[in-house]
Amino acid sequence: MNEVLTTWRRFLDVFNEACLTDEWDALSPFLTEDAEYRVSGFPMACHLHGRDAVIAGFAKSVRGFDRKFDQRHHEPVGIRYAQPDTVSAIAWTRYSKAGLPDVCVAAHGIWQFRDGRISHMSDMWDTTLAENANALAWLSQHGAGFDPAYA
Repeated sequence: MNEVLTTWRRFLDVFNEACLTDEWDALSPFLTEDAEYRVSGFPMACHLHGRDAVIAGFAKSVRGFDRKFDQRHHEPVGIRYAQPDTVSAIAWTRYSKAGLPDVCVAAHGIWQFRDGRISHMSDMWDTTLAENANALAWLSQHGAGFDPAYA
């Protein structure tokens, strides 16, 4: 496996661990100081600039949404590597909470690297996908107290 994909997979492992532990500082070595994160297509659309803002945005979203569930299963699928510095994948996540129907979401993610670190990330949400349309309906019906916003 090439270095970019190896680093990307390590980043995802550390991110998923941070979702469980709420220890976000471990993400810093994976991101450039001027890292950017852009979310489009869902109500929590945003553009965060700078490593600290990106990490704070991740923490806010996970605390306001992911951690409110009993289980979170995140699986990247359709992984593609474009030389020399870009990874794209579908980020597929299923959330479960006792007493509520499961909710699934899928976003097309892109990670660009510079000097071995992630410099730009984007998640593009397509609301015409059945899973995402169902997730928006789920939020309307069950989303009181859930806040997936990054900013």
